[in-house]
Amino acid sequence: MIIRKATKTDISPSLNIAKELNEWFTKEAIKNMKIDFSINNLIIATEKKEIFGFLCYSSYNSIMQLIWMGIKKDSQRKGIGKTLLKWLVKEAKKKGLRTIEVETLPDEINYEPYNLTRSFYYKNGFKRVAYKKARIKGWDDQILLEKVI
Repeated sequence: MIIRKATKTDISPSLNIAKELNEWFTKEAIKNMKIDFSINNLIIATEKKEIFGFLCYSSYNSIMQLIWMGIKKDSQRKGIGKTLLKWLVKEAKKKGLRTIEVETLPDEINYEPYNLTRSFYYKNGFKRVAYKKARIKGWDDQILLEKVI
């Protein structure tokens, strides 16, 4: 498995992975990803020219922000997400950053796909640091998770 920065031609296959993950990503999320993938940093997990996962990130105020991550359904729970996250930690350290943040649905929402998501982050050293009420009608509340590196 090779982790590398995505090219413009990697955006469409990454969006296709996200579209397959409809338990996690709504049509509006896909629309937002299309924008985020083009203006932020995108890395992919690839093997033999096939993309198995993606991670979109940026930084703000010296904090690495994990914006989106997705792994093909049939490739989940095989270490690809962990490998992408390790790459992000190395990148954050290279830049002199000390924390990585990600937002996700709160623990109070018992929805199996996001139970798995939160479990992944907690197992990889993230801790809940804040609860954020939705700012836009129709959006869900979020929790902010932080990993100190």
